[in-house]
Amino acid sequence: MLDKRLRAAAELVPVGARLADIGSDHAYLPIALCLENKIECALASDINEGPVAAAVANIGKNGLSSRITAIRADGLGGARDFSPDCITVLGMGGELIVSILDAAPWIKKEGITLILQPMTHAETVAKYLAAQGFAVKKETIVMENGRDDRIYRIICAEYDGQIRELSEAEACVGVLDENRLDGDTRAYVSRCVRSLETRMNGKMAAGRDFSYEEELIRSLSRYL
Repeated sequence: MLDKRLRAAAELVPVGARLADIGSDHAYLPIALCLENKIECALASDINEGPVAAAVANIGKNGLSSRITAIRADGLGGARDFSPDCITVLGMGGELIVSILDAAPWIKKEGITLILQPMTHAETVAKYLAAQGFAVKKETIVMENGRDDRIYRIICAEYDGQIRELSEAEACVGVLDENRLDGDTRAYVSRCVRSLETRMNGKMAAGRDFSYEEELIRSLSRYL
């Protein structure tokens, strides 16, 4: 039922969790986790009426109306009263994910697991978590069907109040062991390098300083 991206996120969800799935769309993730009896219950939240209606239908079809509630809400706006101990925000731009988290200061407490999958600007999410006192517990990079345009970085983090500083390379691709990289991770790093090279070449052509890109490419190249 779940594609590779959602399955990778599902594997990071703690057993027995009260899950709030933000931007849940058709509620595929909470439905799968309930059917597998991995979670206690879930809130499936989306900002648009269409996905909420589809989620309600899917939840009912699977006999899960007593365990999953679908609501229409903006970001985490409707999640606090549900008291989630796991929050998933998947498939959105990194800047939007940051704005959703920043608008909900109540998530800054121990015992809440964040599972985040930015489609763009993953480095923005990583820097935000580090600066706001969240510890990254695990990161996963997965590629769908061998497609370079479908490589996803999934970040699992918990609040501990400790402010951290990340290098630019760590913000860009996470903390990696260059001696233990799988093919999907190398493909992700390679894509980041190509993007930086494109940006660097544009700056060179315009006579602008490209030292930032040049240094970051050098830092990331050791993983390739």
